[in-house]
Amino acid sequence: MFASNFRFGLEVLFCVVLLFVFTLRLKVRPRASLLIKVPVDKVWALLVPYHGKIDQWGSTQIVTSLISHETRSYAIEYATTQSNGTVRKFFAQFALAEVVENHLLVMKREGLEGKSTNNELLEIRHEFKTIGAATRLSTTYVWGRRPFLAQLLARADLWSGIFRIKTLAETGKANNKSYWIINGLVALVTGLASIFAFGLFVGWFVAIVIVFALLVHEFGHLLAFRLIGQPWGRIIFLPFLGAVAVPRLPYESQAQSVFAALMGPGFSVLLALACVVPEFLGWPSAKVFLAIGALTTVLNAFNMIPVEPLDGGVALRSIMTRLTGGRAWSGLVAIGLLTIGFGFASGQIVYVIFGLMAVLANLWRRTIDFGLLPLSSLQLCISFFGYAAITGAHLSMMDWFLRQLGL
Repeated sequence: MFASNFRFGLEVLFCVVLLFVFTLRLKVRPRASLLIKVPVDKVWALLVPYHGKIDQWGSTQIVTSLISHETRSYAIEYATTQSNGTVRKFFAQFALAEVVENHLLVMKREGLEGKSTNNELLEIRHEFKTIGAATRLSTTYVWGRRPFLAQLLARADLWSGIFRIKTLAETGKANNKSYWIINGLVALVTGLASIFAFGLFVGWFVAIVIVFALLVHEFGHLLAFRLIGQPWGRIIFLPFLGAVAVPRLPYESQAQSVFAALMGPGFSVLLALACVVPEFLGWPSAKVFLAIGALTTVLNAFNMIPVEPLDGGVALRSIMTRLTGGRAWSGLVAIGLLTIGFGFASGQIVYVIFGLMAVLANLWRRTIDFGLLPLSSLQLCISFFGYAAITGAHLSMMDWFLRQLGL
């Protein structure tokens, strides 16, 4: 008994440390450097701001407007055209802090006085070095405090951007493939790391199935982003913890937030149903598909537990906020405590960890879904039905798969 309790304690400590690393907010200064095969003045002209400058980055148009000659301040408008034809606009203000033509260009953020600098781009630094007929461009972004995932994405976005500048300078036409390639590599590398991490504890076959099931689940979230009009998002796997699909733009309504949350486990129902077919057709490999279906339904049924940051908790957060307003946090804390209690009673470390995360997220009163259009009465009913239907589907299929496997 002592050995079992000691091991449980070590697992709790390990997971807490891991979660601390992933959620720790730190300032980040990603730097990228590339050789661009054109003269330095051509690269400089692409990057120096001026009034009326227009850039096109995929579906996003960037317009620069001069605010003040004295302070050398510029307003930058980012307008993203969504797949449904609507345009989302965001604004930022930068001032030229250091300018040495063809050598150094530093732009610093303005207009954040009295506001949080978390997740805000605070400085852009370009350094130019002539190497024969080519140019060595070194770019540094300075970001306010960001969690681990956002730090990783900041580096991926910087490298995507500098490769785009390289193609624009050398060919006259920006190539945005670097964005997809780099973010694909991030998903691939983190996915392989997750397979290795899970493989050490549960075996390689189970690890591969887990990561594949996570991929299908996260693709459901990506599809949701597209269906609400956003560009495709990014997928990052988290060794020992799962995976995350990251949207490119903030949500506009609680309905979008709930829909995106439920689409992951909802889309995974299709994979579970596909794993039923071989058993009924009598395929020799049916047992393999039964195992895949069992793992898929177990993972997604767990994901529907109503605690943040699991999808069930994200959906419940918006639903409770719509129903109880500012008192939603207390209900979410209570659910988190119940989950922790269940985890200790059953000896399941994962319930303890996610219950603890739910409690910590809501321990201090906070404004939930700030600025989002609230759920309508119809959307509230659909959200309840969707949550219940998806949860029920995974629980019933999980029971069927486990009985077929004799578990």
